[in-house]
Amino acid sequence: MKLLYKNIIINSLASLLIICVGGVITYFFIVNKIKQESHEHLVSEKITVQQYLKKGVLPTEFQNNIGDEVIIKEIPALSKKEPFFTAITKQEEANEEYEEEAAFEAQAIVFDCAVNNKYYNITIIKSFDNDEALGKNILNAVMISAILMVLAIVFINTFIYRRIWAPFYFTLKVLRHFTISKRDTLSFPKAKTAEFEQLNNAITLMAKKISHDYLSLKEFTENASHEIQTPLAVINSKIEMCLQDTRLTPEQAKMLMEASYAVNNLVNLNKGLIILTKLDNNQIDSPISVNISKKIYNRLNLFEDFIQEKDIDVNLKIDDSVVVKIDPVLAGILFDNLIKNAIKHNLPSGGRIDIEVTKEFIKIANTGTQPKVSTDKFFERFYKEGSTDSLGLGLAIVKKICEIYNYTILYNHKDGLHTITLSKFNVIKY
Repeated sequence: MKLLYKNIIINSLASLLIICVGGVITYFFIVNKIKQESHEHLVSEKITVQQYLKKGVLPTEFQNNIGDEVIIKEIPALSKKEPFFTAITKQEEANEEYEEEAAFEAQAIVFDCAVNNKYYNITIIKSFDNDEALGKNILNAVMISAILMVLAIVFINTFIYRRIWAPFYFTLKVLRHFTISKRDTLSFPKAKTAEFEQLNNAITLMAKKISHDYLSLKEFTENASHEIQTPLAVINSKIEMCLQDTRLTPEQAKMLMEASYAVNNLVNLNKGLIILTKLDNNQIDSPISVNISKKIYNRLNLFEDFIQEKDIDVNLKIDDSVVVKIDPVLAGILFDNLIKNAIKHNLPSGGRIDIEVTKEFIKIANTGTQPKVSTDKFFERFYKEGSTDSLGLGLAIVKKICEIYNYTILYNHKDGLHTITLSKFNVIKY
């Protein structure tokens, strides 16, 4: 989840909690205030009743003007020294609108009164439902206001935060399109927020340092690779000249052959590392239309001698109309490594290679022994199974090319066949 929406959710929930707690507190405060005022009102009416009685006014003359109901009972003696309040539930008589009786809550004050040597127990009852309903209505209003306020906070914060965080998202967009190998330069507009301005400045300085280090490393790698090729070529040439000397003993010839083999491995290793370096740095040409069938036929011709030497049967099932967008050099490297891998890891003799090309996938399968380790390692750099003379870069290069063009590459071993499948490549439709 984006930080923007996390902030909005946290602020909204916090605001909703605060408003709800405040609403509940307000409700109980209002209810308590209503009860307090009702008690004060009842006390006032108590005083009025006492005054009426002292004046000799009969209860029947003022009962209808005091509270909802006044109950006056003559008692032999005073029993309650202090008045007290109590809640009473009364039933409201049914009428035409409401068929059933309705219950309502009323407050009452009960006290004893002595007038002219007579003692009375007096109960004044008054309904305060309307006031309590007012408290509930206020609570509902607070809750509705809370919901509306939270919605307003969400919309306002979304608008404000998007504007505040706009420089940050622009920075991310620039970084996503930044490519060191293309020698891009980072450029940010001046941000009004100090933190974002500091972030942009730090990123700009970091990008300059990374670009400088990258160019230095790239130059060193290119120079080192180029300089290594020359002495290797000289060493290989000298070894071949020595091998042509008729005065060599068998032991010397064997040592020279081993040296030649090691030099060739170094040459191939150097070439493989150069290719991987270029792929890692996206130093590739723009893709063009490449006919897959022609490219595979061409690469098979290059390896024809090796195929015949191991007596491998090649079965082709190729759609000649499959054309994809790819750098032709990389396409050659891709199929060179796949076919070379199928030949090298085939049976000692009498094996087979199956190549199938459709508009949905490319499959290259070869007979071979059951893998002894996890097949996920096959695409790792410098991985070699057993004592093979492979450099362990072929399938790593294949995987890297697939990553560049977003191809899907899968390995499977079933029924004695090692199968590598390429799919999800962009086929050009005519």
